[in-house]
Amino acid sequence: MWMLSTKMLPAAAVLYPMTFITKSTGLFDTHFLIILVLSLINLPIVVWMLFTYFKEIPKDIIEAGQMDGVNTWGEIKEILIPLAWGGIASTALLCFIFCWNEAHWTVRLTTTDAATLSKLIEGNRAPEGLFFGRLSAVSAAAVGPIVILGWFCQKQLVQGLTFGAVK
Repeated sequence: MWMLSTKMLPAAAVLYPMTFITKSTGLFDTHFLIILVLSLINLPIVVWMLFTYFKEIPKDIIEAGQMDGVNTWGEIKEILIPLAWGGIASTALLCFIFCWNEAHWTVRLTTTDAATLSKLIEGNRAPEGLFFGRLSAVSAAAVGPIVILGWFCQKQLVQGLTFGAVK
């Protein structure tokens, strides 16, 4: 419950302290900072989703593997991961989509060195107004990889979303 409660805190409440900390430590506008922030933002959802997928795996299968002499790493590699592959794939795709669409942190914690696509889209503003032609082109380019990745991962998504629905 604690991990999910971290998603309830508004990001704006943490923005100024985070900006001051990153500027004082020299992490402002670095790739490491963006990777760290986006990983920590999505960690509660990933843990929550994967916990439910791994919880649905019958204990009898794991016990049968132990009876056959499989060690702990073998249980993970040969039993748990193949059975929960749909859940892992759907969680990874969802986490990728959340990271791809994150604009609040990436726009405010980067300038030019570690700028992301969100910063490029935000950069199409000017005092004269919006540049709708460039904004449309960049937005279409931003949506394209997610649509293509979702299309290729469709089988794993359906398997992951329906895991445990039918007994």
